[in-house]
Amino acid sequence: MYPALCWLFIEAATPAPGPVVPPPEVAGRYRVWVLGYGYHTAIFMEQPRSWKLGPPGREAAPFVEFAWGDRGWFYDSTMSCLSGANAILLPSRSVYYVAGYDEPPARAWPGLPLLEREFSVQELRALAMVLERSVLRTTQGARVEALPPSPEYDGRFFPGREYYIGWNSCNHWTIATLEQAGQEVSALGVVTQDQALSRLKSWRTVK
Repeated sequence: MYPALCWLFIEAATPAPGPVVPPPEVAGRYRVWVLGYGYHTAIFMEQPRSWKLGPPGREAAPFVEFAWGDRGWFYDSTMSCLSGANAILLPSRSVYYVAGYDEPPARAWPGLPLLEREFSVQELRALAMVLERSVLRTTQGARVEALPPSPEYDGRFFPGREYYIGWNSCNHWTIATLEQAGQEVSALGVVTQDQALSRLKSWRTVK
């Protein structure tokens, strides 16, 4: 009964996706990665030069990280047992994280689990559109204003659109985003980092 009530609340309270302005058309092929931080996964993109999906001040960064998670745990860094239990058991506000890099994730985060796949331009644009539906947006199609900078992170956080709860975890978001973008993966039952990485069987492991 309780999960059903949570689901009903989330369905009623989640805002509809705002308008997303498609990124410019480009040519070529680009790398996409999924990185595991230990309990949390993120999507990294090799960004075309004409795209500006990076955080404020680094919009055109050549490599961009995208992640999503519980606002209290991720943005506020309230990493207590109580905060973790609340994030798992209660629908909570989310945040969308964006960081810009000058080098690929294998160099920025050496030694962490990393999977890579090459995307066509069509696949990359589809992924960008799905990613940008995770953040609240203005009526003009831009992201809403970023939250104040966090001293814990180099990137910037934005208010997320969907609610976080145990079955809709950061790792579930990673695989669901790829699935909604047309990749042949399934987010069904994904909660942990290991479960997320195990769904990317066709992706190449970066040593």
